Amino acid sequence: MSHAWFAQRSGLMLTTLAAAAAGAFLFRLLHLPLAYILGSLVGATLVANLIGPMRGGRHLRRVSQLFVGASVGVLLDGGVIEALVRLFPLMLVIAVAGSLLGLVLAVPIAWLSGIDRLSGLLSCLPAGMAEMATLAHEVNADEQSVAIIHTLRVIVVLTLVPLWLVVTGHPVTPVRMLLEADAVRLITLGALIVASLLLAVIATRLRVINAFIVTPTLVAVLFVALGFEVPAVPQPLLIAAQIGIGTSLGLRFRFDRMRRLPRTVAGGLISGLILVSLSIFGLGTIIERLTDLDHLSSLLAAAPGGLGEMIATANALGVAAAAVAGFQLTRSIFTNVIVAPLIRRHVLRRRPDGLPPSS
Repeated sequence: MSHAWFAQRSGLMLTTLAAAAAGAFLFRLLHLPLAYILGSLVGATLVANLIGPMRGGRHLRRVSQLFVGASVGVLLDGGVIEALVRLFPLMLVIAVAGSLLGLVLAVPIAWLSGIDRLSGLLSCLPAGMAEMATLAHEVNADEQSVAIIHTLRVIVVLTLVPLWLVVTGHPVTPVRMLLEADAVRLITLGALIVASLLLAVIATRLRVINAFIVTPTLVAVLFVALGFEVPAVPQPLLIAAQIGIGTSLGLRFRFDRMRRLPRTVAGGLISGLILVSLSIFGLGTIIERLTDLDHLSSLLAAAPGGLGEMIATANALGVAAAAVAGFQLTRSIFTNVIVAPLIRRHVLRRRPDGLPPSS
């Protein structure tokens, strides 16, 4: 490994992170909602497309997810867990409804995007981009189109939520800078993050879904149950996590790929607008009317974005992150554990050799 190669790679990483941070704080100065996520997304996108994509975006996303997951876990005391258990039947209904919406949109979006129906279905299911792109590869669907459409949908969600706040003038609870925590509790938080990282790496190898969100959430609950005083994740760390998530998303947004697939981009934007609108204004309204959740929490609970992005958004807007996480995680598990295997089994049953495609 040459020194010049290392310097070039390090320079690109520093440039990307600097642009992401600059974008985040510029958006913050402009008092835009979701400033840290959207600003870093724009900054990272510009560097990735004008200079080159930084490597390691997946690792940055996962580290950021650890802190987002921990921020939810420390909120899950007995009362919150009991409330989430009561909400679980509704969470499951919303998860099923989200998958049905994706099923209904699959054929028209496949036609509009110029892709096959299976790829259209995988593009419209409200699950994670990585999981659906991997499934697309396994069943010989259009992996690249699936990844592009999912990425665009997350960006549509992150754009529509601030736009809706501006249009409606809906108040956002300011997030207080949580800096106070004694050394012992900060050490406990550090131990929680390290333990979560190690367990998440193992869980990922075992194909556990969204391990870098779920693991710190569960480890935090365990720490609290064992009597440890775990502080809330300090706000500077949550801001860094939001910037990390926005940066990793910006690295996916590659203009060169999208120019080659204009119909896919058009289909992705249209499907994103339709699916997001039906989810957050249809299913979100149902959640708001049937629960005690506030308007924003209900919208984010139903929004078909990435699990990490939606929890980070809930944190950024100062709403019920634990409830949002519960709805999002239920939908993710339902789609990836129940719907995805059904699709895989159906496709492989129809394939003459019955075998998945070779990698």
